[in-house]
This record gives sequence, structure tokens and C-alpha cells, in this order.
Amino acid sequence: MNKKKSIVILSVVSVFIILMAVFAVVSFPIADTVYDYNGYARTIKLGLDMSGGVSAVFEVEDDGLEDLDARVDGTINSLQSLLVSKGYTESTVTKGTNSNGNQSIRVEVPDVEDPERVLELIGRPASISFKGEQDPNAESIIVGRDHISSAFVTVENNQFAVGLRFNTEGTEVFAKMTQDYLNRDIYIYDADELVSSVTVNTQITNGQAIITRGNGGYTYQEAYDFATRIQSGSLGVTLKVTELRNISPTLGEDAVRIALIAGAIGVGLIFLFLGVVYRGLGLAADIALCVYIVLLLWFCAVLPWVQLTLPGIAGILLSIGMAVDANVIIFERIKQLYKSNGSRSIQTSIKDGFKNSTAAIIDGNVTTLIGAVVLWILGSSAIVGFAVTLFIGIILSMFTSLVITRLVLKCFIALNNSHPSFYGLKRKSAEEDTTDLANAKTAVEVK
Repeated sequence: MNKKKSIVILSVVSVFIILMAVFAVVSFPIADTVYDYNGYARTIKLGLDMSGGVSAVFEVEDDGLEDLDARVDGTINSLQSLLVSKGYTESTVTKGTNSNGNQSIRVEVPDVEDPERVLELIGRPASISFKGEQDPNAESIIVGRDHISSAFVTVENNQFAVGLRFNTEGTEVFAKMTQDYLNRDIYIYDADELVSSVTVNTQITNGQAIITRGNGGYTYQEAYDFATRIQSGSLGVTLKVTELRNISPTLGEDAVRIALIAGAIGVGLIFLFLGVVYRGLGLAADIALCVYIVLLLWFCAVLPWVQLTLPGIAGILLSIGMAVDANVIIFERIKQLYKSNGSRSIQTSIKDGFKNSTAAIIDGNVTTLIGAVVLWILGSSAIVGFAVTLFIGIILSMFTSLVITRLVLKCFIALNNSHPSFYGLKRKSAEEDTTDLANAKTAVEVK
């Protein structure tokens, strides 16, 4: 790599870091639009312990049918999955008992200010059914809680629509219904309220249906509200809202500010350590770590599974530590190779140092990734926050330590390949050579 190309690459990396850092925090109106740009770091969703949220309590109505406890547990799992799918990974859904002795379900959603927002997310308690006649007293052919497994927003012919999935029994019943009502209307009711009517265009036997609307189709919000209403009407029990309230941050109002200060101090000390101990090598690692930080903030802002809590911050800090650890392993290997071979150049030492360290770094990170995936899949809501940030952080730390650090060092070598002191490298002294020779001789004699 020549000097001109190295300067260009270093300039591009520097500009990237600066722009990403600026756009992480600044806010400004977008010209000729009604929209404002908000720094992506400001859009990272926070958990209950960092920002507070809202709580809703639903009373479970005893319908006199069998397996009420099992249906309540299934409803809790459905609500938890629904909230996680909408990006609220730190939300909690728990079972309890109210003052009347009836079972209740408490839903806590972080980073939400309006308690009514909970009902927008999971739907107001509903009883969805499909009928063949426009009569609320007509017989229900499809019953949400018995036949529908999920409802979601989708796109059909470049327009928003509502998708449905049926369970095994629902697939059979819906196949017969669409056969009997081919080219006719069926009516969707929430209790006695007519929600919508749809025309059956073909018999559907695969257990999946798409509801579209003419005259331009649904807007996204209309499709979202309709899907949420159907989803809430497919729960296994009937719910009644008994409480809606705000929850204050469990770590206090200053939790975010204190966490940011602590993180900044920790990262600053890491920058200082790498620069002092490893000099030019450490400077390359510092640049790579800057890339890591801005990318991590961006991914935390755009990925729907991330909701930052204290365990989530712990996952980020652990991944930063692993990124630094990877660089230390590489740098120590480079120093050892340069020191042990008097004819080895700086460039060759760096190349071989990365080559000899890569396998160990990948092995260590992959085993941690496996643990993060297991926690993500099987862990509780609090553990999921830790697992998600750890998973993202490890992927980025491997990328920055093995790719960005190496790229920056290649640029440094093109600009300065004759001053080992800049990289903190030195050869063995005559005294060390004498000591090594004596130790080798002693080892032979003992043998």
C-alpha cells in the first residue's frame, strides 16, 4: 500500500467516525419537510430500570371452561411474544391474583410514557369471530381464541394488508368456510361490533390468509391496528382492564446520565492504556475502537430487539473488554515475533502476529456467541437484554479488531516502516541473548 492510498483510507475512516459521532447526538429539522432528524443514539429504546414505563393489569374472567390455568399461561406467552416482536424485549408479563381472588395478568412495558399505549401494543381485550351473516347473533364459524394463532401486517400488491395464520383446527374450519362462502362476504365481529367484511376470492387450505382492502388499501397504521385487534381477540382467555399507570425508573432519574459518565470514563481509560502501553499499535486499536462504538450505537438504535437496560449495558461493556482483549493478544504476539527474530521486519511481524492470533480470537468469541444465543432464546426478559447487546457487541468487536485494526496498521506501515519505537517494538538486547543461551545450555545439560 502506498502513502497516498494510506492517507486517503485514514481520512475516510476519520471522517466516518466524526460524522457518525455527530449524527448520533444532533437533532435538526429536515428542509422542505415536516420531519425532524433526531440523533440515532437518542432513539435507543430504554428498559424499565433506565427510563420507567407503564403498567397494565388485566383481570382474567372465569368462563367456566376447562384448563383455565393452562390457557392463562398460554396467554402470557402470547403477550410476551407479541411485545418482543414489536421491539419491547425488556417488557414483562406476569401472572398474579387480584383482591377478589381472581387470576390477573400484569403487563409492564418500558420506555413508554402513555399508559394507553399498552393497549395499542397488545390490543384492547377483544373477542374476534368470523360469521357468514351480517348479524351479531349469527353463529360464529371462526372463533379467534380457538382457531387463529397470529395476525400481522404484510404487503400484498405493493399495499399494506393484514395476514392471518390459523392453527390446525382453524386451518380445516377456514378451508371449509372459504369453500362454502366462495365469492361471498364473510363478516368479522368483535363481540357484537362489526369490525370488517371481506370477500372470499378463493378457497384457502394452507392455514394462511391475507385481508386486503380496495380503494388504495390500508395505511400501515390501519393494518397495524386491525392486526393487533385480531391478535388480542385470539387470546385463550377473556381479559378485563382493571389498572393502567406509569412506572418510575427503578434506578432513579439520573440512571442514564450516570451510566453514560461511567462508560465514558471506562472507555477513556482504555484509550489511554492502549496508547501508552502499545504506542502506534495502541493508536490503531483506539481508532478501531471508535469505529466499534459508533457502529454499536447505530445498531442498538436500528435493531428492533435492543432495549437498553442495566444488564444490556453490562453486555456492551463485556464486549468492549473482549475487543480490547483481542487487540492485546494480537499486539503481544507482534511484539514477541519482532523481538525473537532479528531479521523480521515490522510489516512481517504485524502480518504474522494477526495470522497467529486469529484462530485463538475467533475460538474465544465464538464460544461466547453460543452462550449469548442460548441466553437470548431461553433466558428471561432481563437476561435477553444482556444476551442481545453481548451478541451484537462480539460480532462488531471481532470485525473491528481483526479488520479495522489491521487496515489502520497497514496504513501506518506505509507511512512509517522504519521506526519500531513508534510501535513499541524492540529487539532482544545482548544481555537477553546471553541469558537465553545460558538457559538453553542448562536445559540441555539437565536433559
